[in-house]
Amino acid sequence: MKKIFAFLIIIACLNLSAQKINYAIPNGYENEISKKDYKFLVNESVKAISKNYKITSIKSGAIELEKGQDYSIVNLHNLILNCSQIDKKNWSEFINSHFQSMYESMEKQKQLDPNKFETLVDYLGIRIYPENYVSQNGGTDNLISKKQLDGTISLLVLDLPSTFASVQKEMFDLWNKTIDEVFDIAQKNINRQEFTKATEYFDINGQKIEVDFIENEDYGASLALDLISNVPEFVGEWGSVIAIPNKGIVDICKITKDKPLDFILFIQHFKPVVEQFFNQHPQRISRDFYWYYDNKFTKINISKNNGEFNVISPIGLTELMTEKK
Repeated sequence: MKKIFAFLIIIACLNLSAQKINYAIPNGYENEISKKDYKFLVNESVKAISKNYKITSIKSGAIELEKGQDYSIVNLHNLILNCSQIDKKNWSEFINSHFQSMYESMEKQKQLDPNKFETLVDYLGIRIYPENYVSQNGGTDNLISKKQLDGTISLLVLDLPSTFASVQKEMFDLWNKTIDEVFDIAQKNINRQEFTKATEYFDINGQKIEVDFIENEDYGASLALDLISNVPEFVGEWGSVIAIPNKGIVDICKITKDKPLDFILFIQHFKPVVEQFFNQHPQRISRDFYWYYDNKFTKINISKNNGEFNVISPIGLTELMTEKK
């Protein structure tokens, strides 16, 4: 029995060494995990994934699988951030559970009939990701996407019991639907989700401003894509300025004719907070602020000079403010 056990260990080690593994920490994650811990995370991930899939290589936090399997690339970026927040003694169990859930969700997806769009309607959803994150993980050629916020990509997904699975182009082509049609359906599904909303008042430089919040750990960011439907009270006559640092929370400052410049104080005060909420969350969205008006988003340019943030009003907003009454 001991000989068999030793033999299995040797085989496992040979398989692992045969794969092309680069243990360099992905760019931008050097402060999240040590080299030693990253190597442990990679090796544990390899063991977990190998239960169901064959791996060809690992580099820059991306695990490439052999062609013809359910996935082409499995990334470790979110796993790094999640593991960095829990005790290392729980990593093995957490990593194994993470990839097992991913496998089970894919099996669930296989049970759905891609030819029958009506059976998939209730599963459609939208997830927002940083643009560079999508590029690092295979791009959008085989996915259904829209660009709604500068610097991000909105992907059409299936909201499965334990994960979100991106809709592949091969499946989408069977539906005879336009991208706008399916995104509209997906947004309506998102809008039915329950969420927390709140309003707080902050004294900034002797001026009291109103700041509103939306929170839902899975759908917060996606709910913000249709702000006027979900929280019309948070949208002023000239729209709102919003920040979506991660998938769970949205910070909002409405722009009204009575208090048209509050959004500048809002950005100046909340810029460091948004950076923190972005950096500390495993599923980041954006460090930027956006002007939301007429169901469209415009990125707001912000510069830093002598430790202070300078905010440049979008042209459209400036025009609204200077229109003759």
